[in-house]
Amino acid sequence: MPIRNSILDEVQYQVSRYLSQHGEALACSCQRCQDDVVALAASQLPTRYSTSFQGHFLIGVELQSKQVQLDILQAILTAIETVNRSPRHDPNRGVCL
Repeated sequence: MPIRNSILDEVQYQVSRYLSQHGEALACSCQRCQDDVVALAASQLPTRYSTSFQGHFLIGVELQSKQVQLDILQAILTAIETVNRSPRHDPNRGVCL
């Protein structure tokens, strides 16, 4: 099994889930803005690497705790605010790359 950062996987899942329910939270829904939210949020959280299925499973259990889920949500909300304030694409373009 390759090395995996389980926190990154969880943040990607949670960002996708959050934006599907609260699409208006992110001013621009282009892939670049979504990727920026994931990168910013994940960088604010401690990494959780695993190299085995057992390790990945144990980390998955840890990531389901209420405190970790709240930490992830807070990091996502902060990242959304940051991206909304300073998107990295030209806001005058019709299509974001």
